[in-house]
Amino acid sequence: VNDLFGAGFDTISTALSWSVMYLVAYPDIQERLYQELMEKVGPHRTPVLSDKPNLPFLEAFILEILRHSSFLPFTIPHSTIKDTSLNGYYIPKDTCVFINQWQINHDPELWKDPSSFNPDRFLSPDGTEINKLEGEKIMTFGLGKRRCIGEVIARNEVYLFLAIIIQKLQFHTIPGH
Repeated sequence: VNDLFGAGFDTISTALSWSVMYLVAYPDIQERLYQELMEKVGPHRTPVLSDKPNLPFLEAFILEILRHSSFLPFTIPHSTIKDTSLNGYYIPKDTCVFINQWQINHDPELWKDPSSFNPDRFLSPDGTEINKLEGEKIMTFGLGKRRCIGEVIARNEVYLFLAIIIQKLQFHTIPGH
């Protein structure tokens, strides 16, 4: 049980820390997020989960943070259940295997200009919704039956926290500090 709480606390707080760093580093993106919130939610109502489909750029921003930062560079360990081979490499049964998420998230065969921070990569051409195929390439929460059981809660927490702070606050560096 402690592992479940620890994993959830660490990953959410880390995602939020990276989010604030990206807001500071990219003031034009911060302004665009603010404008989306003002247009879809307004300044007087607190954002709620039901607003999420109307805030595609915020969702794209979160996906790009997960991809670009790759703050969890490896998945949880897995174990092979039988002798196998992968790309010509023999892997015996009961071998501990980690997936290198950082490499996947920065692979130029999967991502156009993977070094750049670009939330638009996750939007449909008209910018009105998330491109599901692109979003599914993000494996921060794992895949398959061993996928993180807290994924939905974690994504919703990060979304709500960011929506509220972007609506109410502005982040920037202090010149000379």
